[in-house]
Amino acid sequence: MPGATQEEWPQAPAWRSFGGGPELPPPPVDDPCAPAVLGTISQPLPAPPDEVTRVNVALHLRRPLLVTGEPGTGKSSLAYRISGELGLGPVLRWQITSLSTLREGLYDGPHDATYDDPREGRDEGGHDGGIRLGPLGTAFLPYRRPRVLLIDRLDRAEISLPEDLCTVLAAGGFALPGGAVRCRAFPVVVITTTGERDLPSDLVRRCVTLRTQRPGPDLLRAIAANRFPAEPGRPGPAPDAVDAFVERATATEGPVLERFLDALRLAADGVLQAVAEGGNWQEAVDTLWQWTAPEEP
Repeated sequence: MPGATQEEWPQAPAWRSFGGGPELPPPPVDDPCAPAVLGTISQPLPAPPDEVTRVNVALHLRRPLLVTGEPGTGKSSLAYRISGELGLGPVLRWQITSLSTLREGLYDGPHDATYDDPREGRDEGGHDGGIRLGPLGTAFLPYRRPRVLLIDRLDRAEISLPEDLCTVLAAGGFALPGGAVRCRAFPVVVITTTGERDLPSDLVRRCVTLRTQRPGPDLLRAIAANRFPAEPGRPGPAPDAVDAFVERATATEGPVLERFLDALRLAADGVLQAVAEGGNWQEAVDTLWQWTAPEEP
């Protein structure tokens, strides 16, 4: 995602500059959750040109990115890719359920508590005896460079939550007991939805929309290389097994990424070779691919 480096960041439009402060120290660069989401990344995964364009538009305009698409097409992982490529630190992830509320995302604490300044030797978002900021609240702290906030599966929420979220996104901050939080750099907000339920038009019009596509052969091979790096004493799946499962994944309808990685894991562990002994190798590939299929309800 070109357009910003770790030292520079494009200037915000005047109408999306919020002037919060004083500036906080930057967060750690490494994200301990990223390897589980993306694998071991030796180089950025290839991205469709339209995806790169829309991400850059959202970054420059300081607008949330509303990401839709089938399960397994990289909606959630996009937040980790953006953060990793631009060095923006650990992703702040807010996993939405039907019971999620705006306050849950902003902060938690007793109603009569006061807001403690996070610069006074406390962990970001956690304040002893007072208010603990949630992922949404932490994203709006006054960092010099933006934090990446993943609001995952917003379509699971009751209709009031997306509507209330509009207020925070428009204001660049929020009030809380005994104080207020306002960002210096508007966070990189990635909102995912499967499209099962429509979101309010007031929220949609504030976002840059992106629909993720099923992974093609080149992306599947790149993902395989990241998830199964060549290491001494830990062989990955053979190239012919990768090619075979890329072919199966490309020809299969529905979500395939998890099936693809599971099949490669079995191949790397020697299961494919064991099944193929004394039989047909292509039939063994088909057998492993069938084993990874979801069970019919």
